[in-house]
Amino acid sequence: MYELLRNMGPLITEKSPADNLSGMWATVITGLVVVFVILCLLIGFLYLLGLATKGIDKVVKARDDKKKTKSAAAPAPAVTAPAAAAPVVMEADEDENDEEIIAVIAAAIAAYSAEDGKQYVIKKIKHKTDKTRSDWGSAGVFENTRPF
Repeated sequence: MYELLRNMGPLITEKSPADNLSGMWATVITGLVVVFVILCLLIGFLYLLGLATKGIDKVVKARDDKKKTKSAAAPAPAVTAPAAAAPVVMEADEDENDEEIIAVIAAAIAAYSAEDGKQYVIKKIKHKTDKTRSDWGSAGVFENTRPF
């Protein structure tokens, strides 16, 4: 090993750049080869990682399909016909709920269900009174997320 380093010494330590061209080209070629070999190794690793995740996804999907077939094989309970209009069930006090807001929510759900062909039921309308942010925090979020 010492002999190899001693023999390479004159290639690297020569005084003029024109005399050191062989050492320069050896360094450039070695650097390029190392970069491309590592790049190929990274590409191969990412390809294998992609194959592994696809395999895991297939296993999970097969397991979910088995669960669905087991639940489909079980007898389903009898389904009753949907009601003509979506009833509104209110659990909160009438003082807390504004009747206009409830009417707007019910109208929006009825319009959505007419497009969908399904019947939806409002089970609970609740006012959100607890704030997660202060007014200053909300102003900061608004300022930082507004469009340009």
